[in-house]
Amino acid sequence: MDVMSGLVSFAEQKMQDESEPKVMAFEKRMVQGIPGAAELKNDETINNNNLTIDNNSNEWKVLPEAPNEEKLEVIKFVKGQFDIAYRARQEMELEWAMAIAFFEGRQWFRISSQTRNLIQLQNKDEPNRYITVNKMRPLIDGVVGKLTQVGPDARAVPLSHTQRDLLASDEANHICGHYNRKFSRETQLKERVRWACVCGTSYLKIYWDAKGEQVMPYFSPETGEITGYENITIGDVKEEILPAFDVFLDPTAKRDADVRWLIHASAKPLSWFVDNYGDIGKLVNPDALTGNNASYIDSYLEGGNGSGNGWVPPSTARLAQSDSKKRAAIVYEYWEKPSQQYPSGRYIVSTNSVLLHAGPWLYKKKDEFPFIPLRWQPRSGTPYGHSLGFDLCSLQQTYNRVYSRMLEQFEQQRDYVMVQRLSNVGADAFNHKGDDYYDESRTYKKIYYNPGSAPPVVSRAPGIGGDLFPMLQYIEKDMMDIAGLHDVSQGQAPAGTPAEAVQLLQRADNTQHSYVRADIEISAAKIKEWEIALVEQFGVAPFIGNVDQESNPYENIEQGVITFDHIRNGGQYRIVYVPGSSMEDSPDQKLQKVLAMRQMGLFGDPGDPSTNKLVIGMLNIPETSKIIQHLNEQEEGMAQQALMMQQQMMEQQQVAADSVKRFDPEEAQMLSQLDIQKIQAQVAAKTEADLLKMRERSRLTQENDAAKGIVDISKEKLKNQIIPSANG
Repeated sequence: MDVMSGLVSFAEQKMQDESEPKVMAFEKRMVQGIPGAAELKNDETINNNNLTIDNNSNEWKVLPEAPNEEKLEVIKFVKGQFDIAYRARQEMELEWAMAIAFFEGRQWFRISSQTRNLIQLQNKDEPNRYITVNKMRPLIDGVVGKLTQVGPDARAVPLSHTQRDLLASDEANHICGHYNRKFSRETQLKERVRWACVCGTSYLKIYWDAKGEQVMPYFSPETGEITGYENITIGDVKEEILPAFDVFLDPTAKRDADVRWLIHASAKPLSWFVDNYGDIGKLVNPDALTGNNASYIDSYLEGGNGSGNGWVPPSTARLAQSDSKKRAAIVYEYWEKPSQQYPSGRYIVSTNSVLLHAGPWLYKKKDEFPFIPLRWQPRSGTPYGHSLGFDLCSLQQTYNRVYSRMLEQFEQQRDYVMVQRLSNVGADAFNHKGDDYYDESRTYKKIYYNPGSAPPVVSRAPGIGGDLFPMLQYIEKDMMDIAGLHDVSQGQAPAGTPAEAVQLLQRADNTQHSYVRADIEISAAKIKEWEIALVEQFGVAPFIGNVDQESNPYENIEQGVITFDHIRNGGQYRIVYVPGSSMEDSPDQKLQKVLAMRQMGLFGDPGDPSTNKLVIGMLNIPETSKIIQHLNEQEEGMAQQALMMQQQMMEQQQVAADSVKRFDPEEAQMLSQLDIQKIQAQVAAKTEADLLKMRERSRLTQENDAAKGIVDISKEKLKNQIIPSANG
C-alpha cells in the first residue's frame, strides 16, 4: 500500500512538474556564415544504392548554381595567398617533416639537396643493417612532462572594486574554469607542447561552433528557481590543436604582431562541407587524399606514396589511383585583420573550386587571431619557432648508425679453432654428429688428438669494439644537452653539496626552457580571453557548467549555472598571468612551502579548521575530500561549542542584569538614613550596655570590698577575743 501511494505521489509530482510553466531565455539565433550554421535543404542523390556520406558533385540530384566570375576571383585570390605563404616556408616544412618522421620512428631519411624533399637511406637488399633505437621520442616526452608538470596561473581580475567589475571578473573566472574542465587543459597543454617541441610551433584554434550543444536550465517564472534541464544545440566554444603544417602566415611578418593575415588549410572529407555549409558544399570537388598516404611525412617522400611537394595535391600518375577514389578536399580558411581598406577585416572560406563563405571578420575581438601560438624557441625572421626535433635528428641518426655498426660487427665475427698440423683433428670433431663429441650423459666434451701434437685451442671473436659504447653515451648526453634535460653533474655540484643547493642548481640549469615556459604562461591568458569573448558575443542564455575555478583532479566537480550578464553590461576586467607560475615544484617542495606559510599565520589561525581547509585545497592530495569532510565536522563541533559558551555567557549576563536594580535617589537616601539610624542605635545600645556593665562591675567591686572589710573586722575581733583569754 505504501509503495502504491509512493508511485501515485511520484506520478502526480511529475505531472505537476510537466504542467508547470518553464522559461528559457534566448536572445538571438546564430548568424549565418559561421561553420555549422547553414542547413542542407535537399539531400537526395542520383543513386539511392550509394550509401557513402562523401558524395562527389556529380552524385547529387540537385546542385546549386556554379560560382560566378566574382566568386572565382575570390577563390583565385585565396589560392594565390596560400601559394605565397607556402613557398616562403617550404624549407621549414622539410625540417618539420623530417622531425616528425624521426619522432615516429621512421629515421632513415635525409633531405635531398637537389629535389628538396625526403629520400630514403635504406638499401632494400639489406633491410637488417638499419637498426632504429628511438631515443628521440622518450626524450621529447620527458621534456614535455617537465614543462607541463605545473599548470600556468592565469585569471580574471577586476579593474576596480565596484560591484559590477567584481561580479564580471567572477563570471569570467567561472567561464574559464568550465572550459578548463571541458577541454582537459592539462592533456591539451601536453599535446600542444609536444607539437611545439617536434615542429617548433603549435597552434590552438578557438572558434564558435554553431552546432555545439549545451545543457540549458529551465526557470520557473514565479519563483525564478531551476525546474529542469535540456541539452540544446545553441552553439559552444570549440578548440582544435594544430601543428605548424596547417597554419600559413603572412610571409612579410617577423613576429606575431606583424601578421596581417593567415590561412588555415586542411584536408576535409566531402561530408564535412555539406554538414557545415549546406547545399553549397555539394559543389566541392575532391582533390586530396586521406588515410595512410596523406600524412605530413608521406607528402614529402620522393618516390614514395606522396608527390614530394608538400601541399601540392598528388597526381594520379604518381599514385596510380583514379580521381574517383579521392573523397576529400583542401579547405582554405583566410583570416585578415582590419585595415584602412577593409576596416572590418575579412574572413573567407574556399576550396580550389568553390567559395563557401566571404564576409567581414567574424568576432568582436579583432586585436588578435583566434590561433594561439606556442613555440619551443624563437626563430629569426619569422613567427614560426625553432624545432627541437630537427636539432635532434642528426644525433639520432648517428646513434642509429653506431648501433647498426655494432650489429654488423657482431654478425661478421666468428669464433675459430687453432689446430696443429698432423694432429689428426679435423673440423668434424667440433660438430654434433660425432658420438665421441656429443653425449647428453657427459658433463665434458672431449676431442682426440695424436701424441706429440699440441691440443686444439678455441679462440673467441674479439667482439664489439669497446669504443662504440662510450660513443653511444656521448651521443645520448649531447641529445639531453640540446633538449635541456641536464643532470646535477652538469650543474658543477661537487661532492658533499647540500640537497637544497643541488635543487637550486637544477632549477638554474633549466634556462633553455625559459622561452617555451613564457609562451605557455602567455598563451594561457590568451586562451581565456578568447573563450570569454566568444561566450560574451554568442552565448544566448546561462548554461550549466563547472563553476569551480581551480582544476584539482581530486576534488568533486561542482556544477552550476554560468552567467555572463555583468560582462555584457560593461563589467571591466583583465586576464593576467603570473610570470614563472609554470616553474616546476615537486609535491614535497610545494607541501613544505604551504605548510611554512600556514605556520607563519599567513592564511589565518593555524588551529582554525577554515585555515586548514584552505591549505588542504592548495595541496591537491588524493585524500582531499576526506580531510575536508573531517575538517567540516570539526568546524561544526567547534561552532556548537562556541554557541553553547555564548548561550551560557548570555544567561550569566541576564542573571547579573536581573540582580541589579534601577537607581532611585530618594530610596537610596532613605536607605542611607536608615543605615545611619541603625548604626546610631547600635552605638547607643552598645554605650548603654557598657555603662550597665561598668555600674555592675562597680557594685560588685564595692560589695567585695565591704565583704572583705567585714571579714577583716571579724578576724580582728576574733583575734582580740582569743588573745586576752590566753593572757588570763
